[in-house]
Amino acid sequence: MKNTKIPGRENLELGIGVQFFNVFNHPNFGMPDHSTSLSTFGMLAYTNSPPTSLLGSGLGGDNVRRMIQIKAQIQF
Repeated sequence: MKNTKIPGRENLELGIGVQFFNVFNHPNFGMPDHSTSLSTFGMLAYTNSPPTSLLGSGLGGDNVRRMIQIKAQIQF
């Protein structure tokens, strides 16, 4: 957020900001398989947490792309 005082008003500020979600657009993998007796040794079988979005993980978060949110607010 960048806050700027508005001239002529003592306690009035305009704030402008930007938020980025999933900016790197990559999954967070879990630990690799540590069982040396299986053929899946060293493979990554799951992700730690599903990707999320502004809508949450259950509402389209599994296939979300990068999202940018622009915000403006007046504080008095």
